[in-house]
Amino acid sequence: MKEVELKYGEARKRARLNWARSEHGKTLTRNYMKEYRSRPHVKAKYHDYYIENKAHWGEITKSKQRKANNWGGQRVESQIIHDLHEEWARENGYRDNDNLNATNSERIIKHAKE
Repeated sequence: MKEVELKYGEARKRARLNWARSEHGKTLTRNYMKEYRSRPHVKAKYHDYYIENKAHWGEITKSKQRKANNWGGQRVESQIIHDLHEEWARENGYRDNDNLNATNSERIIKHAKE
């Protein structure tokens, strides 16, 4: 019985989303929200929010700018650093060495026995 109810709920959700994406649904929603925002109690609520957060609006703008500049985001490694590291790895035997894993394993085993 629960499976049937879940499927029915999913179908209703899909139908509601399809209606909201249709031009007719968008128009009705737009008109409703326009009328809703013009109600006196909603205007008062928006005004209270504005008064409370007015001091922090500069910070909100700065944080949006930081996000746009990707400050504090994922680190992007420079190609020069990558090239220098690869050169160092080749010089020190860390690249193009198929026996490196075996050599390291032998060294670890030998060290553990001592």
